[in-house]
Amino acid sequence: MSPVPAALSQIGSVRDLRRAQILDEARRLVSEGGLQALTFAALEARLSFTRGVITYHFDNKAEIVDAVLDSAVEEIDRANARAVMAAGAIEDKLRAVIAHTVGGFIEHVEAGRILLNFWARLPRDQHAARINARLYRRYREHSVALLRAGQRLGRFRADVDVEALAAHMVGTVIGIVTQSYFEPGAIDPDAAVAEAVATLLARLRVAG
Repeated sequence: MSPVPAALSQIGSVRDLRRAQILDEARRLVSEGGLQALTFAALEARLSFTRGVITYHFDNKAEIVDAVLDSAVEEIDRANARAVMAAGAIEDKLRAVIAHTVGGFIEHVEAGRILLNFWARLPRDQHAARINARLYRRYREHSVALLRAGQRLGRFRADVDVEALAAHMVGTVIGIVTQSYFEPGAIDPDAAVAEAVATLLARLRVAG
């Protein structure tokens, strides 16, 4: 085998490793101190390489912020996707979407804190607001797809406004999560999820 491909593979591996190291430290900074704590100087102080290496991978702070949010969302979504795939009936999939998205935010502490830091900055940070809007839109789209699948199967009522109900589902998740974070112990997230799911299924249930 030619040594050139092997050398290129090694370069790619180092590049991926460096990017992952930068992202890991960026996540910790945001989780511990909020978005304002994420600076090139703070990253350089925590990493074993120079600012030039950091800026080679990320042109500016906005790129790092995007990568941090994406990684937090993906961490939560991976656990959620496994639970939804494992669920059998469409009703169980709806229950899994809400329960495991809420659980993902609460159980994946660092990822959850990162997202809460984004929400806290929405009134004064247009970039964070745009990223957050994209996240909510993504969750609504996934919810709409699930609801329409239930309608096609004849399990959910055909006259339900799936766009409105999807917005309700996202609001339910965010509402339970934020109450759990901002006042720990004030509510029982599992009980809140169970009541929310029961209400949704009652609205969706086909008569007869």
